Amino acid sequence: DPIEETMTLADGMDERTKMHFTQAEVAAHNSPYDDCWVSFLGRVYDLTKLIHDNPGELAQPLADAAGTDISHWFDIKTSDVRRYMNLETGLEEYYTPMGRFLHVPPSDPTDDFETDFDLPWWKDHEAEEPQYWVGMLSSKTRQVRIVNMLTKDEHTLEVCAEDTLEQIQGKYLLYNKHAASYAWKRLPDDLDKEMVVLDMQKTLEENGVKDESEEYEELGMDDDYYIPSLHLYFKDDLSVA
Repeated sequence: DPIEETMTLADGMDERTKMHFTQAEVAAHNSPYDDCWVSFLGRVYDLTKLIHDNPGELAQPLADAAGTDISHWFDIKTSDVRRYMNLETGLEEYYTPMGRFLHVPPSDPTDDFETDFDLPWWKDHEAEEPQYWVGMLSSKTRQVRIVNMLTKDEHTLEVCAEDTLEQIQGKYLLYNKHAASYAWKRLPDDLDKEMVVLDMQKTLEENGVKDESEEYEELGMDDDYYIPSLHLYFKDDLSVA
């Protein structure tokens, strides 16, 4: 799994904190039992294995939520499942709008509740070796137009503002498997100067590719005016990125 290969620890920081996904990317993983991702409180989880390992009624709410954001299930202050006061019983209960799900205790005392887990699945990001946490939900997305100067092909991608150019290049592999065989450049601020070579370890903003979408949208201008373009110039080596 290419995602798992990036999850090594570096300088005490889990690489998952540097892996960002758009809500559209999460939504694409919407198969309840074969490919089930959810996002909540800024993180992205792949619950496919959890559901597969725990079939039954308690897994169903998670399966039904495949590809969606379920932040409203959780308390933003505690990162735990939200609770409310049941006015009929006078007892505090867990808020489970789609039904009680895995690792949530039942309202009534019972011997059937299994507690053979170190952390509930929604706290997996706190584990030494997370099983379900795959990355972060982007706080802001933006569009970028990628122009292949060799073939003249153009593709507009929605990317995370936090993505480095290397990560954007990885997403562009869907359209060109030789993406690493190109020099990535942008237009210079001074049009009399040469194209600017992009630093693949930096974000668009850090490379001087400003996000001006809000300003242009307020002016009612067509998106062709504010979607920035990256220009790909072919290099000799045909490495398969």
